[in-house]
Amino acid sequence: MTANTTFTVGQTFTAGQANNFGRGLMVAPSVSTTGTTFTTTEAQQLTITFTAVNARNYLILYSEPVLSGSASATCTARLREDGIGGATINQATVTLPTAFTTNVIVQSIFTAAASGSKTVVATLQASTGTGTATRSSIRFPQLYVLDVGTGY
Repeated sequence: MTANTTFTVGQTFTAGQANNFGRGLMVAPSVSTTGTTFTTTEAQQLTITFTAVNARNYLILYSEPVLSGSASATCTARLREDGIGGATINQATVTLPTAFTTNVIVQSIFTAAASGSKTVVATLQASTGTGTATRSSIRFPQLYVLDVGTGY
């Protein structure tokens, strides 16, 4: 079934068709209001675990709203499967400013290879020096997973 399927009067909507559509937020978002620093060693920031279904597609999104650095450097933010040593799902790199702040968002469509518990971690790594992730109750990072279905 494709996402632009048109249903007409008299057709039967089946369970198989319904299963193609997205199911929404999989688990409460992982957040933190505690600021942190990171260096050239990749550092785990947030972790989320959800129940995946084989062959379903999930939008995974990590946002870190306030980043700065101690030297001219870049910050690489990554989404990894299972843990800090796991396969990279996606990554993004931004310049770490010293006189002001920036943000980073990493997202990816992930297709589950098996049904069961799936853990995703978000990490930060500076190319040189020390980076700072400033956080508060109104500016906090988020890591969340949305089920977007199978029908596209």
